[in-house]
Amino acid sequence: MPRYSQNSISEVSHRNNIVDVVSSYVKLKRNGNSYTGLCPFHKEKTPSFHVSEDKQLYYCFGCGAGGNIFDFVMKMENLDFVDSLKFLAQRAGVTLEEEKGGYTQNEAEVNLKQRIYEMNVVAARHFVDNLLDKNAKTAHEYVKKRMLSRDTVIKFGLGYAKDEWSDLCDFLKEKGYTEDEIVSAGLAVKNEKGRVYDKFRNRLMFPIINVRGSVIAFGGRALGDDPAKYMNSPETPVFHKGRNVYNLNHAKQYGQKDGLILVEGYMDVASLNQYGIPNVIAGLGTAFTDEQAALLKRYASMIYVCYDSDSAGQNAALKSVDILSSAGNKIKVVQFSGAKDPDEFLQKKGAESFRKCLSQALGAVEYKIMRLRSDFDLTDIDGKVAFVTKTAEILATIENQIERDAYIKRIANETDISDAAILTEVNKIIYRTSQKQARNEKYVQQNETAADIKAQADKAQSTATYKAERMLLNIIFFQRKAFELAKEELSPELFSGEDNKKLFEAMLSYKSETAEAQASGFLSYIDPSLKEKAAAILYREYECDSVQAAKDMIKKMKGELMNSKIKQLAKEGKVEEVNALIRKFTVRRGL
Repeated sequence: MPRYSQNSISEVSHRNNIVDVVSSYVKLKRNGNSYTGLCPFHKEKTPSFHVSEDKQLYYCFGCGAGGNIFDFVMKMENLDFVDSLKFLAQRAGVTLEEEKGGYTQNEAEVNLKQRIYEMNVVAARHFVDNLLDKNAKTAHEYVKKRMLSRDTVIKFGLGYAKDEWSDLCDFLKEKGYTEDEIVSAGLAVKNEKGRVYDKFRNRLMFPIINVRGSVIAFGGRALGDDPAKYMNSPETPVFHKGRNVYNLNHAKQYGQKDGLILVEGYMDVASLNQYGIPNVIAGLGTAFTDEQAALLKRYASMIYVCYDSDSAGQNAALKSVDILSSAGNKIKVVQFSGAKDPDEFLQKKGAESFRKCLSQALGAVEYKIMRLRSDFDLTDIDGKVAFVTKTAEILATIENQIERDAYIKRIANETDISDAAILTEVNKIIYRTSQKQARNEKYVQQNETAADIKAQADKAQSTATYKAERMLLNIIFFQRKAFELAKEELSPELFSGEDNKKLFEAMLSYKSETAEAQASGFLSYIDPSLKEKAAAILYREYECDSVQAAKDMIKKMKGELMNSKIKQLAKEGKVEEVNALIRKFTVRRGL
């Protein structure tokens, strides 16, 4: 793997403003000296995610996620450092310079990822060659049965996994890949006896390609009697099901203009494309996730949820709507009848009928109310009351008051329950929700982050000591005079927490090598396990006499360490040593 010069890394960092990069994923609003928005890394309704343009850092006061611009891209795009560097370099038009001894991550981890990317391409080509083989009759019959054209097969890189135990393994080993690498890539399985065999057998293969054009995994459609009709690659170092979406690499170019159509299966994607509808994507065989919703928000002006028409498909659609809404996506739900899925609908009724369904797609609120309506008997008083009570929960989530009033009037007409009564119920729910949010905000304001609280419990530190150490680390990082004082008077053993000790030592090392105190650069310098802790410390601003504050805190820390040692020696009955420590502390009690 190439290593890139520190000058290149610094240039990429300087040429990419973290506010601009984060804004392409998160809607930010200026709040004093920073920007705030809904955190992309956990569910929330009240913004706790902050971005500092001055320090080029992000930090969430809700979940504790934090770091610099590279950390953000790594987390959002599921990349390692090198790939995030390339991603940002391309964005800023920076040419990266390689050098020996430059920045690198764990070599074994980086090399394995690169080997898997390369291996997936080799495997994809092998599957294609298998499908082209005249002896692949089962696969050819299935492709013909599903009416997939040659152009469609080529566009999606479809292939065939032979009905053999080790066809792919043998091929990859001939290309120089080891069995362990093949298993790590999710292309083979090792059983309890240590035997390695192909994961995909007798299946039509769909390569899964990320938005940067890399083959990261595969999906396979069974061609025999296998009870698992569809099978996906397992989680690997380069593939996480919940963070990727099928066909986004092709469909993303249409997302802002036409929106994206979210379907359940690979075959639905292929069929819609064949009928001239290219803006189609699919999940990857698991429940839709927050990460997928955040990814789609970046590429689409509208998401059309078009799941199977059976009850399982509609229940999944309802869950997806909530997840997509929470991420800030605009949503419509496509309804169709007379077919099980979009593929079958197209074959029966054609593309124009499908486009008509798209034009008549329901808004998220409309769809939820429609689903509720089918669950209750509106000719019965109890049914009406239950329906309106549940509907009020949906209406309470509508921020636009005009839209909310329109729905209230319509529900009132349908049920003969007054709009005043419905409005009262809606307002009760809004009030309870706002009170709960207010309590949550108060809790966040009065307490440290979730990560801080855990650290306090783990290390049995007092809140006062913990805050004082955080403040001291912040001051000595940004204030040169305070740093010089700390170099002379402060030692790692004075810190009560192991992470704080490591951060202090890292600061001494970093600042001895770097003239400028750049928070974002420091986060690239330290051990990855300390990044979020460091971001939490460095993000804050303190208005005080930094040198005097540092003196006071160092004095306090020395006193606490001395008291701890005295108590321990007293327990052990070492009176003379206790007296010696007391005399030493009395002499050096001031700085």
